Amino acid sequence: MIKNTLRGLVAAALVVLPLAAVPPAHPAETVDLAVAVVRLLLGTESGEGYQRTSFQ
Repeated sequence: MIKNTLRGLVAAALVVLPLAAVPPAHPAETVDLAVAVVRLLLGTESGEGYQRTSFQ
């Protein structure tokens, strides 16, 4: 009986908990592709730690 009760509680939790999810604090920003590309940060390339023999 206890096993069945626990199974029922788990099943109920799986149904109810997704409904109680908190909405995001703010909606995602939508921008044009050109604007998004301009906003990308550029980094410097580094070969530090690279060893060609590691990939053979």
